[in-house]
Amino acid sequence: MHVPEADYIIVGGGLTGCAIASRLSQKEPALHVLILEAGKDASDNPLTKDLGGAFALAGSDLDHDYKTMPQRNTEDRIHTITAGKVLGGGSILNYGAWARGDAADYDQWATVVGDERWSYEGLLPYLKKAENHVKAKLNPQQRGSEGPIRVTTILESDINRRYGLREPIKAAWEELGLERNYHGDCGTLHGICEFLENWNNGKRQPSNLAYGLQKVDIVTNATVSTIRMTRNESGHLDASIVALADGRLFKARKEIVLTAGTIKTPQILMLSGIGPAPVLSRLGISVILENDEVGRNYFDHFALFQLWKLRHPERGLSMGSPQWNDPAFSKGLPCDWTVNEGTPSDSLLPALEADIANRKMSDQSLLDPKRPLVETMVMYSPVGAPVPVDGSYIATSVMLLLPTSRGSLEITSLSPTDPPAIDPNFYDTDVDRTALVHGVRRVIEVLLKTSAAQPHVAYEEAPPGMPALGAESSDADIDMRIRKAGVSHAHAAGTAAMGKVVDTRLRVYGVTGLRIADASVLPVAIGGHPQATLYGLAEQAADLILQGK
Repeated sequence: MHVPEADYIIVGGGLTGCAIASRLSQKEPALHVLILEAGKDASDNPLTKDLGGAFALAGSDLDHDYKTMPQRNTEDRIHTITAGKVLGGGSILNYGAWARGDAADYDQWATVVGDERWSYEGLLPYLKKAENHVKAKLNPQQRGSEGPIRVTTILESDINRRYGLREPIKAAWEELGLERNYHGDCGTLHGICEFLENWNNGKRQPSNLAYGLQKVDIVTNATVSTIRMTRNESGHLDASIVALADGRLFKARKEIVLTAGTIKTPQILMLSGIGPAPVLSRLGISVILENDEVGRNYFDHFALFQLWKLRHPERGLSMGSPQWNDPAFSKGLPCDWTVNEGTPSDSLLPALEADIANRKMSDQSLLDPKRPLVETMVMYSPVGAPVPVDGSYIATSVMLLLPTSRGSLEITSLSPTDPPAIDPNFYDTDVDRTALVHGVRRVIEVLLKTSAAQPHVAYEEAPPGMPALGAESSDADIDMRIRKAGVSHAHAAGTAAMGKVVDTRLRVYGVTGLRIADASVLPVAIGGHPQATLYGLAEQAADLILQGK
């Protein structure tokens, strides 16, 4: 049987996989690089082109549409985890927000793994390398100008894209003591930051198209089953064969790079015999390399979305109003600001002490009031909520930037098409609960108690069967709403953590010829929205791979 060969096989043609494959082929044109993608190429699908289509893609055939185990901290609800099953991966499904984490987040990453290349300064050249930033000239030390991904502000995207609530929302946050941060994408998140996006003139920039794969071979509808390994003469494991669910085999002459994502990557490892021995043995899988950390350390940006009724829908302040008629308004997510805040230490300290006592976490750095723990966005649209899109509603997202709750996943069958059992363990720590409750209270104050927002926002439109939240709501009221309605922001990470499953060069411990380069390798939570960080990770990964060839 003939087995096709390539120098590098990229397992998963998602955001990082496409970027890595493109860079390898650009830097070494003689290399044969192959992508194996479980989904299809949806380049001709009109829904993948603009924001209007983005709202329809979740739950479609381009989404793995994973379901979690019932979550005990959220009223035993089963949550949906969106993950791209398409060439381009999450860059096809996301809403285009572009936000790096705080410098302290990356520095913590570097400290945990003992390698400064993953600190903010170490990763900065690669974060910049991905960017073609509209404001690069204002801060060229921090922003990139020659990368494939166009990054823009709302006002710079179109001169006519001026939302009516832009100034009132900013003024409302300023009433609460927040200050404008003109460099929120430059290592310091705290404050009122301009919302950045990677829509380019209203069009999506998926990684497969932005980076270009003209010199890369691609096999779509290729579900990977296992990575096959052999022991060399010295007893070490060598990975060189990728087996698909349909029986086809592909051989890597140099390396296999797993970029299948936070859920698929550990699933492939376990099916291949790398992972917790009890899980593998229960399914009759030979334990080739025992590693209890595979599938652990799962974390996600847990959040609460809320709807708010406008006092004057006729003023054209939200999507769907007859006055919302300028095409510029639909060139990206209708949102002007991301507001990043810490949590007062007098409320956070008791929560941290409780978590330390329960051995759930011990990160004292979170007590810094300037360390952003939550991000709040006000969006001039109901954003997919089951209400009329007629200009009557706006929505908010209050998102944990640095979740301290940790979950896990494990395989339950030998089939690569059966989803693993996913237990994110959302909202499990006192720190997460304290930070998110505080964040929700802040957005209530902003919209219902400030002189800038009160003339525009009437009240919260509560989910069916739940009481509305308002200025009089207690912490217990807010906590119960989060338990009943909080959701994932689809930013899962951590399940093949650096320092536990891979080394700082992304090589799987104990195996030659196998690396991982996706969100699963993040050992700690990173603030912002993940695509900015993941493109930087991919850029550095490409260099590390070529350095080790």
